[in-house]
Amino acid sequence: MALKTEKLDEIRQKIIDSAAQRFQRFGYGKTNVAEIACDCGMSAGNLYRYFKNKSQIAEAIMRMSLDSTLAELKSVLDLPDITAAKRLEEFFLQELYFTHHQLNTYPTLLEHVRDPNGSGPMLGEEYLEASRVLLVQILSMGVEQGEFQIDDLEETAKTIQAATLKFRYSQLHTDQTLEELEPSAHGVINLILRALSTSTESENSVAA
Repeated sequence: MALKTEKLDEIRQKIIDSAAQRFQRFGYGKTNVAEIACDCGMSAGNLYRYFKNKSQIAEAIMRMSLDSTLAELKSVLDLPDITAAKRLEEFFLQELYFTHHQLNTYPTLLEHVRDPNGSGPMLGEEYLEASRVLLVQILSMGVEQGEFQIDDLEETAKTIQAATLKFRYSQLHTDQTLEELEPSAHGVINLILRALSTSTESENSVAA
């Protein structure tokens, strides 16, 4: 049974990889299931044994992308010997760099969220909720360490996400390059940290 499951996962991954390459090269709308199946050396009928439609394949690709981003963000929680302020800054910058990289790697990633007729999965809110859980953990660390003064961790995390929208999958919001975005990204995070800080001393250390 384990071997059968492993083989199934291997075939599904091959379909996902082939579809991702086609989506990247031609776009989601200009790719059909028969072409993906041909790239995998199988018939379209056989492919439908693993995925019901193209939208389901796209969802799998999108989920892999979001899982990769979340794994990158989770790694910030494990960084040793840094302040909560520095951890929050690293979290914010990693999200900027990694999501920017994801859209560079898969230019048609946005199309994967919803197919042209509007019936595809919407995963943006799911990602925000998952990343907000991590953000709340960092804010909680700051409160426990006496760095942050926060009355409502969840609402504060939501506000931070709203304030940093431009820097999450930034190509969806601006034509600026990553190099052009970095100074304003640092400016925004410094404003956020000043607002959260419990002392003038910690504000000055962040600005430094």
